Amino acid sequence: MGIRISPLGIAVLLFSIALSNSLPGLAGPFSRVMVLFPLVLVSVSLIQVWYSYLKFGFHQEFSTDHPVRGEAIQYTFALHYEGILPTCGIICQFTFQGPGLAGASEEPVFLWGKTNTTWSTTFCCAYRGIYAVGVERFIFKDSLGLFQFAYTVEPRIFYVYPEIIPLSQALESIFMGSGETGLRTGGGQEDVGVFESVYPLHHGEGARQIAWKRFAATGIPCAYRTAKATAPALRVVLDARPPPHIHKEEERLIAEDMAVSLVFSVLRYMAEQGIPTDFFCSSEFESYTITDLASFEALYYQSTSILFNDSRFPQAAWDGESATLLVTLQTPFEFASATGPDLYAVLEHRLLKGYGILLIIVPEPSLVEMVRKKTMDLLEQLPLNQSQVPCKVLDTRQGNEGITHALE
Repeated sequence: MGIRISPLGIAVLLFSIALSNSLPGLAGPFSRVMVLFPLVLVSVSLIQVWYSYLKFGFHQEFSTDHPVRGEAIQYTFALHYEGILPTCGIICQFTFQGPGLAGASEEPVFLWGKTNTTWSTTFCCAYRGIYAVGVERFIFKDSLGLFQFAYTVEPRIFYVYPEIIPLSQALESIFMGSGETGLRTGGGQEDVGVFESVYPLHHGEGARQIAWKRFAATGIPCAYRTAKATAPALRVVLDARPPPHIHKEEERLIAEDMAVSLVFSVLRYMAEQGIPTDFFCSSEFESYTITDLASFEALYYQSTSILFNDSRFPQAAWDGESATLLVTLQTPFEFASATGPDLYAVLEHRLLKGYGILLIIVPEPSLVEMVRKKTMDLLEQLPLNQSQVPCKVLDTRQGNEGITHALE
């Protein structure tokens, strides 16, 4: 509990006490009472504040403890007072903080004995992120305005995670290449280049990989049992640079949310299929490898901390030998000179080598058409046909359907 003292109020109190002491005997038998009256009044006022604090209680209730993005939440706050005397002045301070929320409110309260009061409101967790909502402080004021006692409360914390969009198996064909570039390479499929053991063949069994040396040494037909490779088959890179053109805060949040939802929808699909995937966020070189649903969920619960405030292009988008999905809020080609390497040459090299790659640009809803045209103009500058460059602009105006269409 914090205490705040009013300098002006204390000055008036001291002046009243000094004035009363300077006039002894002028009021006859009431002179002593006049001297003590200011002190008694202050004491009673402080007792009222302390009594109100001891006898009050509160309760706040939310319609859900696990909101999803875009869900409206009903908030109910109740203040209970069990005392028999009236309360001092009480101010209830509320906070509504989070993506798309930036507000605070105050509600003054005065209660008679044995009474309750209730308020209700509705707020919306419209975007991915961390929200702090609810009462955060009670301020008790004495009747004379000399003191304020603040009682601090922790507001309720909500974690709103990105929405996961169900994806079809057509997603795999996007990253299919020739030779070693297929999405399944290194995934949950048998790899004829990785051998686990040798087993004897029985009558009627065929085999693609016969162990000829074992057969020559023992006279027993044997074959190699293939194992499953564990090398990541897909690299997902999230460009955490902010969008180049921010017209409205609401549109920026929509673009960021859809980019994160797209990335985690792909990661979830890969985890369900048992396809190892490396995830890179921002320009950091460290990756998070997802091999199953458990590792996906561990990363998913950290997704509220992803911020789009990086200043460098993610170099991981162009490294490695696995298929790559790059999701960005910017048009990646227009900053080739500022990011160090020549992105035109690097992109051409990766495509000619047969490495699967897909670039998905996620613009703000009002800029979809402009970004789409600008991207097409930039692609024409590449020394490749546009049909060879897998680059798509996600239509954020369509919501979840835009994500599905971008991955078709």
